[in-house]
Amino acid sequence: MSFNLLDVSTNFINFAVDKIGMNNLNWIGKIIQWLIEGVGIIGVGVIIFTLILKTVTLPLDVYSRIKMKKQSLVMKSMRPQMEKLQKQYANDKAMYSQKVMELQKQNGVSMFGACLPMIVTLIIFFFVFGAFSTYSQFANGSTYNNMVDEYNASVNKYVLYDYQENTVKESGFLLEYLDETLIDNSKIDLDLSKLDLKSLDLDNLDIDLNLYYTGSQNLDKLKDKKKASLKASLEAQLKAAILSARVYRVDFDAFLKVCPTDNFSDMKEAEKMNVVRTFVKENARRASADNYRDNRNNFLWVNNIWYPDNPLNKEVPNFSDFSSAISRATGSVLDTSYESSYDEVTYYLRNAGYENANGKIEGNKVNGYFVLIILAIGLMFLQQFISMRSQKDANELGTVDGAGAKQNKWMLIMMPVIYGFFSLMYSAAFSLYMITSTVYGLITTVIINKAMDVSFAKQEANGGYNAKRHGQKNNRKRLK
Repeated sequence: MSFNLLDVSTNFINFAVDKIGMNNLNWIGKIIQWLIEGVGIIGVGVIIFTLILKTVTLPLDVYSRIKMKKQSLVMKSMRPQMEKLQKQYANDKAMYSQKVMELQKQNGVSMFGACLPMIVTLIIFFFVFGAFSTYSQFANGSTYNNMVDEYNASVNKYVLYDYQENTVKESGFLLEYLDETLIDNSKIDLDLSKLDLKSLDLDNLDIDLNLYYTGSQNLDKLKDKKKASLKASLEAQLKAAILSARVYRVDFDAFLKVCPTDNFSDMKEAEKMNVVRTFVKENARRASADNYRDNRNNFLWVNNIWYPDNPLNKEVPNFSDFSSAISRATGSVLDTSYESSYDEVTYYLRNAGYENANGKIEGNKVNGYFVLIILAIGLMFLQQFISMRSQKDANELGTVDGAGAKQNKWMLIMMPVIYGFFSLMYSAAFSLYMITSTVYGLITTVIINKAMDVSFAKQEANGGYNAKRHGQKNNRKRLK
């Protein structure tokens, strides 16, 4: 194709930025993604996801609380006997514990019955938390990859010849070449020598693995799903490699039509190339920053919900913090060789900002103000306090010297501290999850306790709810 160019650079210039590779979400992660992103507002999606999860596990929670309430009432009715045992075995903790266990057994008290549902709930939490954590990092990485797409699309606007449309673009001044020496064949399990890399349609790649695959896996033994996954992975690697190997010569005459520059014709080629590089990069940086602003993952005062609500954290962090923050989604920490690409794409977001059609866009912004962290700590303290009050008799009489009550007082402090630590280390989305979960737990605790108080009050009015009766009932069940 001849462009009838008068002044074309003898040197090449490179602008392309590669996207980061992301692992696929598991089925739990995909459900979380569908739910949260389907809502439209990330913060609201996290709240709804938490409410659904808590509602699913609510029957276990209700069962556990009813068992604990019954046992608390039994322990209260056993108080005279247990206080007598405390005095009798004041100097023998082991014997006191043994006698208390015998007394509890006689009266049908079983801590395991109340704890089992809590254990099941905890297991569910850990499974879902792992998927939620991976999804949050996946979403964070996807936001960045969308910025990379926008950055590269901005560069592509200035490519002179559109091979897809077979036309010369008026806004173009870059002549595209594929430098195949920049592609490392050893990193892609395909025989690239058999492929015409220059003619491939990167938006519709369809590589026949039977013809080009050079890896160690036996394709005949792979299931269709696994084979399709391998094909998609290799095509993504090939596309990224080709994009990174694209270089450009510059049509300086065409550039002057797009960007008139004083004394440009008097400059040496190196100076001209620097002017072109600056022009293209400035517009690409703005395009990636605009994409981020138009699709921000903010919620209320938190600028980026995938990072902690913390003024010590930036809305868009440095490369090291970003790499660590998405390691679960990528499978490893990003290589330091990628840092210059990350810095380029996020340039205006990490620095002083820029002017666009809507005015000044601030950069280098803090991500939050500790609000969600303080709320998480305060609400957990309140939940622990209510829980301690409801188990007062069991805490005081659980040990001969009352050490159990002292331990629970320590838990009143330690649990909020642990929640605060997690809120500080994990994302604002996780803090929002914990706050919603705690508020849900507080409301259901008050409702359940009130309902049980009314129920047991009626039972007492109709003949009483006492340890002896409860124990006999449970002993009959065990005999059956």
